[in-house]
Amino acid sequence: MMASVIALTPAMQRFDWGSSQGIPDLLGFAPDGRPYAEAWWGAHPSAPSMTAAGPLDEVIAKDVVGSLGMAVARDFGKLPYLLKFLSIGRPLSIQVHPTLERARSGFAAEGNAGIAITDPGRIYKDASHKPEMLFAVTDMTVLSGFRPEAELMRDLECLGDDAPALREALREGGIAGYVTAALTGEHERAKARLAGSDAPDSAQARIAAEALAHFARDDGALVALAMNAVVLKPGQVIYTPAGTVHCYIHGDGVEIMANSDNVVRAGLTHKPVNANLLRDLAVLTPGEPAVPAETIIGAGRRLSTDATEFELVVVSEGTFEAESGPRIVVAIDGDARVQTERDGATLARGGSVFVAADEGLLRVETRGVAVVASVPVSRG
Repeated sequence: MMASVIALTPAMQRFDWGSSQGIPDLLGFAPDGRPYAEAWWGAHPSAPSMTAAGPLDEVIAKDVVGSLGMAVARDFGKLPYLLKFLSIGRPLSIQVHPTLERARSGFAAEGNAGIAITDPGRIYKDASHKPEMLFAVTDMTVLSGFRPEAELMRDLECLGDDAPALREALREGGIAGYVTAALTGEHERAKARLAGSDAPDSAQARIAAEALAHFARDDGALVALAMNAVVLKPGQVIYTPAGTVHCYIHGDGVEIMANSDNVVRAGLTHKPVNANLLRDLAVLTPGEPAVPAETIIGAGRRLSTDATEFELVVVSEGTFEAESGPRIVVAIDGDARVQTERDGATLARGGSVFVAADEGLLRVETRGVAVVASVPVSRG
């Protein structure tokens, strides 16, 4: 039988868009001046959390049913979600995630073609889709989906003679036509205008200018100009389903997603891009950013979506009882106490544990804020 409440050490990702302070502050270690972008709690084979008994994916594999529960083991065969803390110092890539069907077919095709998982040019790292939900810990600025065409046209008109082809593409083809033109044409004058002092006065134009300061002449800045700019206050949440083009700009937050690393990028990155595939996978029509459903249970806010792999409960200054299932708890602000019938642990800020399904009911009590990642309990 596996241990009751398993302490976790998150896997670190040191991408260049990260900040130097946010993750060290959360986890309580000294910064070294270089960026820490993400801390991962989960069992993705590329970067699993560590336990005293080894990587979490290997620990779960020793007792899949006990760890995950019968329904989750049957339907997924692995921990189906991945929990992250993001600390964003500057804009990261314009990106989209595939549907489950596209992920499965793309993963199989690249495997059959002999492309190694570690090949930097490989697109599909696994056979899963990657819906994701972001909970803001600090003020966060994000781009999500596309804004109304009339709003974008007003900014393009402010660019005057520097953007006639982009205006024509928007008039003739809507958002899809505009994005295609932005990613395939030559628009150096429009980008130079956006980067200058006489750029349009909109949130999107300011974000595009900031992106160009980091990625000079990058076409992704023109895509950013077309997107919904959202400012999340601490505690606010946004949901990104498959096909939604998105980009994170600033701030710290907790992100939960299906246990996948499939990302297709089209700009604002030093990683490989595939603009054609992004246009193929993306929803290229205007639409409001999605938000999860919210249910209050005791001191917990249960945040749920149409994703079957995950839900997130935010526990603030009180007690929440989490149903049976594979659960990860992280203390985000202040300390937290987790308790099952057999075992318990006290978590300082940044502390985390995995609690297996066979532990049954889990009581979480916090004097600050803790998050509980789990699989929706409606599974039969």
